[in-house]
Amino acid sequence: MNFGLQIQKQNYDELCLKYREIEKIAVDLLRKELKKSKINVMQLPHRIKTWESVEGKMSEKQNKYSRIEELTDILGIRVICYFLSQVDEAAKIVGRLFEIDRENSSDKREEISPDSFGYISLHMICTLRKDMGYPKELTDLKFEVQLKTILQHAWAEIEHDLGYKTPLEIPNSMRRNFARIAGLLEVADDYFENLKNNLEEYEINTLGNIKKDIADDMTIDRLTLNAYVEYSSVMKKFYKDMLKITGGKVIIVGAEDYLQMLSSLNLKTLGDIHQLIIDEHDHALELLKHALLFSDLENITSNAALFYLCRAKVIWGDYTQKDIKDIFRNAIEDFKKADQHTETILGLREEMKVKKDEDTIH
Repeated sequence: MNFGLQIQKQNYDELCLKYREIEKIAVDLLRKELKKSKINVMQLPHRIKTWESVEGKMSEKQNKYSRIEELTDILGIRVICYFLSQVDEAAKIVGRLFEIDRENSSDKREEISPDSFGYISLHMICTLRKDMGYPKELTDLKFEVQLKTILQHAWAEIEHDLGYKTPLEIPNSMRRNFARIAGLLEVADDYFENLKNNLEEYEINTLGNIKKDIADDMTIDRLTLNAYVEYSSVMKKFYKDMLKITGGKVIIVGAEDYLQMLSSLNLKTLGDIHQLIIDEHDHALELLKHALLFSDLENITSNAALFYLCRAKVIWGDYTQKDIKDIFRNAIEDFKKADQHTETILGLREEMKVKKDEDTIH
């Protein structure tokens, strides 16, 4: 190692201590602000370049870097997002949290030529803000924040592992395959973004229609079922009728565990659930009263409504013992539990029949 590099090595060891402080501050700020802004990122990896990496970069670019302090990426942080739109949202957060060196920052998404390949991500050269009270020895040091999607991150990792970073390094026979793969990843990112937007639009429309009680034709899925148990006026009225018996309150919970049971009962649309409430309203409340003989239940979950409605349909429906067994085996993976439910239902069916006979006599 020559004398100049020996001096830079000493500087590197001293700078690393400062960069570790910056690393902790910057990562903590990013993590908290991303969470506050409800931007869900896959990872927030970060690293400080090893001396070997720094030495190699300074040797390779002697005309650009004469002092180690001139490097802008000794500390590197990656914000790996799920979707393209999140990259721009996260970039705004970076711009608020740190001072940005616009001259040295780069948007690879705009720079890459149409006939080239490479990872397309946003690189922002940052420093800690001087108005936040950090020591000058920290606010003078630059670090890099890279923002990219999962697929852009995957491309960068694979490209790095292959060791080829520009088209000039790639044999002509292979260049087309690189371009095709890069193109596929870009198209996939676009499709994921469109899918996210379509799902968000679907959710907004679904919630609106359910709140207006004009969603009977909607197919039952995780989103529609959860929205129905929370917002449907028909279901809310049924909750009120249940609470007249229990005297407590309703706690809204996720209803996705009932998707398979509803399917086993051949209930396919929200209109089918609406009709289920109409058909089994009184029977379900009768089962609730029966349950209270063995419990001091007051508060109920929204799933209790589906529980008693589904049970009422099976108990008072025209189902054979085999039908009931098949219903529960289709709804519950554990056959032992499914068969236990079947026995319980058959017992309740007999008990309700006896009660009905007794009420008739009296």
